[in-house]
Amino acid sequence: MLLLQFGLLLALLPICSFAPGFYCVRKLPWSPLEKLCASAGLSLILVYLVSWAFFCFGPRGDAGDVLATGVFAATSAVCCALALLARKDIAQLFHCGRARRTIAGYGFLVAFGLAMLAMIRHYSGFGWGEDWLEHFQRTLFVLHRFPPSTPIFNGYQLPARPPMANALAAFFLAQTQERFELFQVVFAFFNLLQFLACCLMLPSLGLSRRSRILPLVFLFAASPAVMENATYTWTKALASFFVLLSLWFYLAAWRKADRGRMVAAFVAVGAGLLVHYLAGVYLLFLALHYLGRVFWTRPRKWQELAAVAAAGVLLLATWFGWSMAAYGANVTFKSNSSVKSAQLYQGSAPVRIALNIVDSIVPIFVRAGAGLKTDEASSLGLFRDNAFAFYQVNVIFSMGLAGGLYVVWLLYGFLQRRPAPREWRFWRVLIPVCVVLGIAVVGERDTFGSAHLTLIPLQALGLSLIAAAFPWKRAAAVAIIAGGVVDFSAGVFLQARMEAIENTPTRNVFTAAVIPSTGKFRPGSKRPEGLSVTAWENWFDKHRYELYRRVLGSLETYHPADAVGQQNAARVRAQVQQDLQQDSVLWLGWWQRHDYTMDFLGDDVAGPDGSGGAIPQALFVLMFVGLTAALIREIAVPRPRLKPVPVRTAARRTR
Repeated sequence: MLLLQFGLLLALLPICSFAPGFYCVRKLPWSPLEKLCASAGLSLILVYLVSWAFFCFGPRGDAGDVLATGVFAATSAVCCALALLARKDIAQLFHCGRARRTIAGYGFLVAFGLAMLAMIRHYSGFGWGEDWLEHFQRTLFVLHRFPPSTPIFNGYQLPARPPMANALAAFFLAQTQERFELFQVVFAFFNLLQFLACCLMLPSLGLSRRSRILPLVFLFAASPAVMENATYTWTKALASFFVLLSLWFYLAAWRKADRGRMVAAFVAVGAGLLVHYLAGVYLLFLALHYLGRVFWTRPRKWQELAAVAAAGVLLLATWFGWSMAAYGANVTFKSNSSVKSAQLYQGSAPVRIALNIVDSIVPIFVRAGAGLKTDEASSLGLFRDNAFAFYQVNVIFSMGLAGGLYVVWLLYGFLQRRPAPREWRFWRVLIPVCVVLGIAVVGERDTFGSAHLTLIPLQALGLSLIAAAFPWKRAAAVAIIAGGVVDFSAGVFLQARMEAIENTPTRNVFTAAVIPSTGKFRPGSKRPEGLSVTAWENWFDKHRYELYRRVLGSLETYHPADAVGQQNAARVRAQVQQDLQQDSVLWLGWWQRHDYTMDFLGDDVAGPDGSGGAIPQALFVLMFVGLTAALIREIAVPRPRLKPVPVRTAARRTR
């Protein structure tokens, strides 16, 4: 049954994420790749509007769930009908070689991401945790229309994060099943969409008019930052897609004095804000740049400004209007984690910002002079956490070991160009401003770096810049490919390999013990292959309700004779029963409906004993090896020499 639902989901995702938007934009005088990327962005906005409207106005309870399935299935049927109506235009789109190669590259990355997900049986890495579970609860919140008073896992309220990605996931889960494995697939599909926008951005980076797609596929597959954001179920990478899409349409609208593209630019960045608040940095920059630099030179500027403002305000009002009506303005705008962290921070804000900027640029190993010391017993786990901290939170090395340095070198070369093209003058302003603003909005003091919070669009742009410089010189090509192999080995494959660790009938890596005085759980005895406490906490979040029931079952046959033992048993029983009630409070019975267990896609592939886990690992490595070999072959093929075209002088006409 799950396999059928998986197949249905893989059919619905591309149709509903492309067809309705393409039907709307297919006749516009845009390039094929513009239509492809705009179709994805507009389709997701339309699906979000359907899903969010049903959340706001649909009935609650079992009857509402049945009606939601019917409404969403009817919406998917409309998407299929629109695809049939636009079939000739779709066929024409596929006649474009660049669009076809972009779709093939994206399809490879989705398959690559699914192979990585097929390895993962728990989430871990340095100090990251619990966001994956929070976003699943938020999706169930929208799917089942929880009451607004329902608290969010991890102590947040619903307005702490915008809802678009969760509403989109709810749309697809309503038509399949409310299972976490399917939720992982939906988010991986969305999180890799930024590849489409990066392919669109390649010509605007000013390095090559005949940009190739394969180098960008390699850079994405080898990037620890990209693949971690693709397989971890949070929303930053999808917001990056909308931000990059908005940057392209903004530059194209500026270049061509096109009102339609300008409206599309601000609608896209507004949609990014509804996915993750990181897009607010880029929305602010584009708004200021438009009003201060572009607006006064536009034809019919006031009509364009009115169209941009109306489209953006109407889209953002779907979330902020509802949130203010349900929670009030104070909760809507002040419950975000950055705002709360800034309020709790006791030091100087300018000093915090300056130190966060420095720490996000200079790796912790350079500043500390040694690797991280964590509580891991596993040497591989310790190495993984060090690599994780090196790649994920650093502005430069989040683009790769060699790739980050190559981007710095390319940017330095552009700074030396005189005179600079107008669009590169735009990048010279955007990059430093958004780096500073992106780190400035981080509310807490993070000594390891903050690049992973708001700078993901700039990291993707950096990878696009490397790909736009292709074909690389021999020394650069060797360094980038070798660096990509190191990045993949230390930051992608090892990460997935450590996340593949799970207890089996013959081996317990994660153990849990109950503290008698409080009834709370803590990590059990340390094993030689044991991971960090943060990894254990993520594992515990996956298995907590199984453990609660197991402890209650043990207490039924536990009858201590001494008074202290009886008091401890009663205390533990009361605490565990209270924790077990969180299912009805936070999840409205989801755990009970699923027999108090949560399965990852890796659990389904590996099985309970983990015997099938070697297959996705081998497939994952073979896919990367094949991709690397294809890139090396493309580099090795000599470029044809173009014959000089004779210049013909036209005869002067005389009257």
